[in-house]
Amino acid sequence: MPNLNQLINILSQNLTMNKARLTCLALITLAIIQVQSSNLKQIARGFVKGRTNSNYRRLQRFFAQVDIDQDQLAKFIYQLFDLDEVIISIDRTNWKWGKKNINIFLLSVVHQGIAIPLYWTLLDKKGNSNSNERCELIQKFINTFGADKIQYVLADREFVGKEWFQWLNKEQIKFCIRIKHNTLVANHQGKLVQIKTLLRHLSPHETFMLARAVPVYGVKVRLFAKRDADNDYVIIATNNLDHTDAMALYSRRWEIETLFSCFKGRGFNLEDTHLTQLDRVSKLVAVCALAFCWSYRIGIKTVQQHPKRRKLKKHGRPQQSLFAIGLDVLIDGLREYFFAGNRRVFEVLISYLSPSPRPLRL
Repeated sequence: MPNLNQLINILSQNLTMNKARLTCLALITLAIIQVQSSNLKQIARGFVKGRTNSNYRRLQRFFAQVDIDQDQLAKFIYQLFDLDEVIISIDRTNWKWGKKNINIFLLSVVHQGIAIPLYWTLLDKKGNSNSNERCELIQKFINTFGADKIQYVLADREFVGKEWFQWLNKEQIKFCIRIKHNTLVANHQGKLVQIKTLLRHLSPHETFMLARAVPVYGVKVRLFAKRDADNDYVIIATNNLDHTDAMALYSRRWEIETLFSCFKGRGFNLEDTHLTQLDRVSKLVAVCALAFCWSYRIGIKTVQQHPKRRKLKKHGRPQQSLFAIGLDVLIDGLREYFFAGNRRVFEVLISYLSPSPRPLRL
């Protein structure tokens, strides 16, 4: 087996596990990066040593028995990206395997065009989270890092409600959350009307700010509105009454959608897993989060050191995301290590899981 001690040592400094389990975690992370699949059989085939069937049983035992501490992993990731005060985006992604609904509700930090995963919970149902589940997820972050580290919470229009808005306001957490066009607000006469009636004269491509603050779900907010490409209303509520451009801030919520695409079709094909027990899916998400952050950090440094690596298309957008660039560099480097015995390149790659990475020589 290749010498994985450097990777295992870094994991041991951040996660409380015995060496056998740390070794297995290291092998799973390396395999999921190389095979780009979350299917256990595919991951087993990506192990660098052992028979596939034996590795498959080893994976089953790992996900059944091992606990991956989310607080420890979140601290590791927070330090890795040198985060301080952050903008949080929450959202969920779901799919169905057989009759089982897999519904992942995730808290992330928006960062340079993509979101960084920190906490998640598996919802044992098909639909949206409730106020208690949202508060509990934010509270996990607060317990570890403190409420003072939250600049804003961003969320789409399914994450609304009186208890939720009032809890954020009580905790003095600023938010920019999209609300539905039929949300009731008071007009100038004090009569409750659907908010869309106040926006009848809104023209396409115009961003409108309601001159007065209004109560929404019992919280006084400032409202911003525009029409999207489908002529649908995009209405943003913020409890920061001094904010003058909440629409631009809310647009960063999309970064969590980019993260989900990296977890799924563009990266580790999370939906390929046949795991249905929620605690085991949660552990798989933890491995994907670790693999994602490793790839993304390499991508950031690659473009910093080699700007020409990120080519632009005709419309001016990058041909590849930072994650995709980092994943390519990581896969190529691991091949050099496993098949050509290049220890130097492995040492460089491992350094990107520490605060002081070494320069990439591509």
